[in-house]
Amino acid sequence: AIGNAFAVLSNPEKRLRYDELGRDHEHVSAGQARHYSYYTEFEADITPEEIFNVFFGGHFPTGNIHMFSNVARDAHYYPRRHRAERAWTQEPEEEEEHRPQNSYSAFIQLMPVFIIIIVSVITQLMATNPPYSLFYKSSIGHVVSRETENLQVPYYVDKNFEKNYQGAELQELEKTVEKDYIDYIQTSCWKEKQQKSDLSNLAKLYRDERLKQKAESLKLEHCEKLSSLIGMHKGG
Repeated sequence: AIGNAFAVLSNPEKRLRYDELGRDHEHVSAGQARHYSYYTEFEADITPEEIFNVFFGGHFPTGNIHMFSNVARDAHYYPRRHRAERAWTQEPEEEEEHRPQNSYSAFIQLMPVFIIIIVSVITQLMATNPPYSLFYKSSIGHVVSRETENLQVPYYVDKNFEKNYQGAELQELEKTVEKDYIDYIQTSCWKEKQQKSDLSNLAKLYRDERLKQKAESLKLEHCEKLSSLIGMHKGG
């Protein structure tokens, strides 16, 4: 199919014949219509090996390669030509002049991949680690423990933190730390309540005293922390 398309699009005469046959074929009456696709008469001028080399600049494996082409019901009107007859119309010398070098073609085809890799590496080099984390993370250097001045929220920073954040910048950063911490506590509290509710419902469903006791004894630690933070915020 690609060979047929290449044959039509790359040759002005065949393209004109294709357009004419297309218009003529559309106006043929039903009684006179012949059961074949009119574009099958355009023999492919390019082999699968050549198509592969055009796109990838490599060598397509040779040998017993099965050729697939459009098969019409009235196939005897369009006898197949041998593979050897399907050759470029230009001379070998001209073909060598216009054919790019394999190494250059491979470089051009791999250029987008190289660009993506380079951009990725540059992005990783330019990316900076966050100035803090809510948990101890030795992998990025957040090993120094601190607390926010307002709500005494614990967080971790690197060893150069105090040199980079002071005064108003430190206050703004600690507000962000407290907001992130409250969001984390709220999410954890909701999970604890959901877990306790699920256990309680299962205990009622199966009338399981053990599950009921487990649900009642389940502590809502993050919910208690959230209540404590809310009390401190109101008190402040």
